[in-house]
Amino acid sequence: MGSVDAFDVRTMPAAAPGRRSARRRAPAAALRPLIINYTGFHTEFMAPRRRLELPTGCVTLVFSFSDGLWVSRTEDLATAQLRPAARAMISGPRTVPAVGLHAGVVHGLEVNMTPQGCYRLFGIPMWHFEDAHIDLVDVLGAQGRYLTERLQALPSWTERFALLDELFCARLDRGPHPAPEIGGALFELWANTRSLARVSASTGWSARTVRARFREQVGLSPKAMARVFRLQHALRMLAAGTAAAQVATACGYHDQAHLSREVKAMTGLPPSRFVLLRGGLAPGSVLDRMAGRVSSVMLSG
Repeated sequence: MGSVDAFDVRTMPAAAPGRRSARRRAPAAALRPLIINYTGFHTEFMAPRRRLELPTGCVTLVFSFSDGLWVSRTEDLATAQLRPAARAMISGPRTVPAVGLHAGVVHGLEVNMTPQGCYRLFGIPMWHFEDAHIDLVDVLGAQGRYLTERLQALPSWTERFALLDELFCARLDRGPHPAPEIGGALFELWANTRSLARVSASTGWSARTVRARFREQVGLSPKAMARVFRLQHALRMLAAGTAAAQVATACGYHDQAHLSREVKAMTGLPPSRFVLLRGGLAPGSVLDRMAGRVSSVMLSG
């Protein structure tokens, strides 16, 4: 079982006075091929804060212990229609950003998992998660109805993480086993986003079968996942200060204009604005959900 570590809050953007605390831990060993991490968080700020959540190719399950959280998926930040968040909700892989707004206080726990991990643990086709935040009750039924309250009532993050380990380990033998060909294809797409046709052919299936299996076990098509992974590589380079023209070449965009269009379409921000708001934070910083990926940007607060 992984240790519970505190983030160094000195790495957080000093945008507004407030109190911040977070704990992150790996799941039980049997769950690590499926679940990336657990993160408990409790922040209190003097003013509302708006946070942009970027496409990562992963799945996030959020348990909210406090009221005052609103969420929306959107292609246009200016017209985002925020709605109150459920006490427990799942957001699957997507090609557009999401916006979260909280009223100054946010307290809860999130579980970050792979798409195939979500498919196995919850046992429903991943395309259900493509266009919406799904209430956990819709997935787990009665078992999910009071899970947030059970987690909130426990006195420590260690005990909360242990309850999640117990819950998810009990589900390992209930759900479908993802196809290893899809897992291999995802690995290859992340490693080389220019080889979409080759990756699809490596499964030994027809193109139609590959698309159907991706929709079932990942939630997006191979082409859409390749876009997300290429975006992540581009955002990593932009956040590190690499010039946009170099990023476009390195990540396989046709030119800098193509890079700009894709970044704007998938994050709601032009590259220059992303770099400014990111403020030099490296991928996997305390602002992000997982190591090696750029998952979030603070829009206000």
